[in-house]
Amino acid sequence: MTEVLEAANETLTEGLSAHLVSEVRKISAADVSEHALERARHAVLDWVGVTISGGQQASSRIAQQICREEGGTQTTFAVGAPGKMTARQSALCTGIASHSQDFDDMGFFLHPSIVVLPAAFAVVDELDADGKTLLESLLMGYETLRISMLTVTDASYARGWHCTGTFGALSSAIAAGSALGLDAEQMLQSLGTAGTMASGLRSSFGTMGKHLNSGNASAAGVLAAKLVQAGFTGARDVLESPKGFASAFNFPSDAFDPNHEGISLGERLGVEEIIFKLHAACGGTHSAIDGIRSIRARRPFTIDEVEGVEFVVPALTPGVCGIENPKTGLEGMFSVHFAAAVALADRETGTAAFTDETVRDPVLVAAQRLVKVTPVDRLSHMSHPTETTLTFKNGDVETARIDIFKPRSDEDLGNQWNDLVEKFHALVAPILGDVRSEQLVETIARFETLGSVRELTAMTIPNS
Repeated sequence: MTEVLEAANETLTEGLSAHLVSEVRKISAADVSEHALERARHAVLDWVGVTISGGQQASSRIAQQICREEGGTQTTFAVGAPGKMTARQSALCTGIASHSQDFDDMGFFLHPSIVVLPAAFAVVDELDADGKTLLESLLMGYETLRISMLTVTDASYARGWHCTGTFGALSSAIAAGSALGLDAEQMLQSLGTAGTMASGLRSSFGTMGKHLNSGNASAAGVLAAKLVQAGFTGARDVLESPKGFASAFNFPSDAFDPNHEGISLGERLGVEEIIFKLHAACGGTHSAIDGIRSIRARRPFTIDEVEGVEFVVPALTPGVCGIENPKTGLEGMFSVHFAAAVALADRETGTAAFTDETVRDPVLVAAQRLVKVTPVDRLSHMSHPTETTLTFKNGDVETARIDIFKPRSDEDLGNQWNDLVEKFHALVAPILGDVRSEQLVETIARFETLGSVRELTAMTIPNS
């Protein structure tokens, strides 16, 4: 940001939770840098695309069915879902849909857009609010993730917590609260109310339960903000309390650092740390895929020439995406062995690569036997790239180390937009058709100028 607005007038109790609320409330659509705005458009484009496509998946259809049966006042278009529903139901369904193919974005050691945007879109659509409201809502949500992850850290991940589900509830509450126009005190208590609902376990990886982690976080944030708006109260020190979020999720306790450098608003916003996927699988597999592809680019080969491939990975990786013999497409998304087989066979790595049928493909089943995964402590999960060594039957050895955990540079944003547009059309055009897919891209490219965000959300609904 080129200029930070003055802090809100409300006086807050001192502490990390209050500091976080104070900082995110300084964000104004009028003061956003062009690079941050451009990245926000990229995030919306990518999220809308994966959500429309994900809305066709089994986990999404089940959630939509349950919400229809549940009923309620139908006030909101849910992106990619037929009919209207409540804002909380919308956040639940779109949160599930956008994570159902694990093709959504990454950042802050979790999946940011699938918790922030379902909450933001649900409330903004319900209020028939404008693009400026949506922009500020999503920016505050991303900033909440940035600050909370800096201070609380992802230490809980190794203990089995899915940070997307836990930290996601905090960010969705702030995003929803921003859209609702809550004051600082209400935002603080929304943070506390969402924090007591935060959940999500890594044991769900490879099942529909992982999709629920994001949907539940989004819905919890909407519920928290609406409850507080109606007079509900929540903890005002949810992050730093001895019996609060950091204490409950962090281990060891010294992983919590409420004075971490960078927890105040700076020149660059959290939205600028987002990384977009070009492979429809767990992010832990991407460096391996890209390593094989980079070797093929300089030394073309067929799978018959390969003796074996070894991946030196962070110690945590096998517990994240180390399913050795996946039996379903969902398991395939969390198998570096299967992802490597797809790359070795020179197949595309979009959603069609990770299905119940492809994991039974004899060529890919055989290719998985060529893969060796070696975990080491010296590499950090979601920070260090996989080290790839490809050995050929003629004795040749090639290596690669591709870091996919860095956001694209400001200078490369034009190319990133083009990549995301191509991905968007591949996901959306088969469902909505080429014309509507193009119209959506054009609308998202100017979403912050819309007088009503319903102009966008209404375009995402498939024909019944």
